Amino acid sequence: MIQAFPHPALLYAAQPLPGVAPGARPAYTAQSAAAEKLAQRLGAAAPGGPVSKAHARGCVAAAAATEGVLGIDLEYRQPGRDIGAIARWLMGAPARDELSAYRVFTYREAYFKALGAWPAVALLRFVAEEDARDVQTPDGLNVLSEPIGEAFVLTLVWNSAASPRRL
Repeated sequence: MIQAFPHPALLYAAQPLPGVAPGARPAYTAQSAAAEKLAQRLGAAAPGGPVSKAHARGCVAAAAATEGVLGIDLEYRQPGRDIGAIARWLMGAPARDELSAYRVFTYREAYFKALGAWPAVALLRFVAEEDARDVQTPDGLNVLSEPIGEAFVLTLVWNSAASPRRL
C-alpha cells in the first residue's frame, strides 16, 4: 500500500504488464487501463496536484505530484529503430548517441504533457547534451531521465521543489 505524503511530493513508478514481454504489442486499451490504475494509486498518495501517465510496448508508467506541473513519458528502445533520425528532425542537429536521442524524444512528450506546448529546439538540444540523470533546464523545469531496464527510457518533467521518489 502506498501512503499519502503530507508535504510536497513527487512520486513516479514504472512497471511491466503482467505476462507481457517487453516490446510486445498488447491491446492499447489494456495498456491504457493499467497506466490509469497506476496513476490513480500514485494520485491518492500525492493528492491535490497533477497526475501524468504513459505506456509503451508492455510497460506502463505514471507520476503524481502535490503541486506544480508534471509530465511523464516512456518509450520502448526498439531494435533497429532510427531514433537518431527522429531526434535530428526534432532538434535540427544530431544526438550524441542512441540514449541521448531517446531522451530528446521522451523529454518532448513529457514536456507537452506538463505544459500543453512543444519545447523550443534549444531546450531539446540542452536535454540531448546532458549526461546527468536529472537536470534543470534554462527555463527552470526539472527533468529526470533514466533507463527502465534495458528496454525502456522514462523521462519526467516537473516544476515544483519536490524531489522525485520512484516507487
